[in-house]
Amino acid sequence: MTNNKKSTLFFSIAFISFFVAVADMALWIVTATGNDDSFEQTLTNYLSYFPEWLQNPQLLTLINIFLLALAGGLFFKSMKNPKLKIVGTVFLIISGILAMWNIFSLM
Repeated sequence: MTNNKKSTLFFSIAFISFFVAVADMALWIVTATGNDDSFEQTLTNYLSYFPEWLQNPQLLTLINIFLLALAGGLFFKSMKNPKLKIVGTVFLIISGILAMWNIFSLM
């Protein structure tokens, strides 16, 4: 497999990982805004979107951190392709910021 094909594959996997983590974060934001529910009720509403075995907010946050770290690493590896260098850099930075935000939310 050539370097450009590898870079494209890395970028594709990274983007899917990034998208899943961002979609989960967007679900939390949409669930938490626009209502007058308590934090506990909002959390229950958010967790109701997941199967019972995955209804743990700390686990979901750790999964997001893992997905964003994986995405960041793969975006970095995809930057060997000159066509993906700029977009890979942008997504790498965004992945890092979102991963740090998730790490902070665990505190």
